[in-house]
Amino acid sequence: MRTLERTGDLAVCACGRRYPIVDGIPLLLANGVPDLTGVVERELPPDVLALLLEHGRDGSPYPHLADQLGMYLDAQWGDRADPPPDGVAFGAAELVDRIAARAGVRVALAVELGCSVGRVVAELAAGADHVVGLDIQLAALRRARRLLAGAPLGYARRIVGCHYTPAHVTPAGPVNNVTLVCGDALDPPLVHGFYDRVVALNLLDSVPDPLQLLAVIDGLCAPGGEVILASPYAWQASTTPIGGADPAAAVAAHLTECGYVIEDEALVPWHLRRNAHCALTYRTHYIRARKGT
Repeated sequence: MRTLERTGDLAVCACGRRYPIVDGIPLLLANGVPDLTGVVERELPPDVLALLLEHGRDGSPYPHLADQLGMYLDAQWGDRADPPPDGVAFGAAELVDRIAARAGVRVALAVELGCSVGRVVAELAAGADHVVGLDIQLAALRRARRLLAGAPLGYARRIVGCHYTPAHVTPAGPVNNVTLVCGDALDPPLVHGFYDRVVALNLLDSVPDPLQLLAVIDGLCAPGGEVILASPYAWQASTTPIGGADPAAAVAAHLTECGYVIEDEALVPWHLRRNAHCALTYRTHYIRARKGT
């Protein structure tokens, strides 16, 4: 990361700018925190949370946050959840398996942009001396930090409508070689040309400027390093699509033009359980490429 020194609950940059540290996670955002809901919320017992959500309005900030957290905890940690998610037990299984397979090719430093609740960071840590996980959502990072510390985590899983049921994740054990940072993937507070493995899964279609994200990823990647990308290209309304009818070909061509060699490419299923009666399945474009030296 850029030069920072910790003073109490503040991180102070060499330029004099100060950033808050919340629950041990520095919030390194140039324009401040865009949504304070994830900062001021606190972890509640899942049965208490489920009861509160029954009386919340579905579109309001906190119920929306709880729903998103439950959905991604199911997707990323469903194989270690009790009870297992119904319908789709482990939605990110194939992507997680592909990342885990890269542990056999060990690197010094890895980074995941858009790490959410931390499962891929845990897999990256098995094949790297140190990993940085970055996400703009502090609430997700708070859960990731707990799970990576090896502590069990309770959360609320949506059944239908505003009805939720308690669920728990029990991780395999602590992961000590990880730093989590709350930051913007389009302007990460990270040193360029420093990372041997740069990962961004299901992020390209969620940021306003995908081409800028690709430039950031290229900038972070060290010569000879690898980038691992995945996206279903389910463009959000705030995102400018790239590649017309064939964004996968456009991303592959862009990497090639930037001097990368494509080493692996596939369509990988990604399942998101929405509730007991609905799950979304995406055909996610997975690509792994090697940067030239």
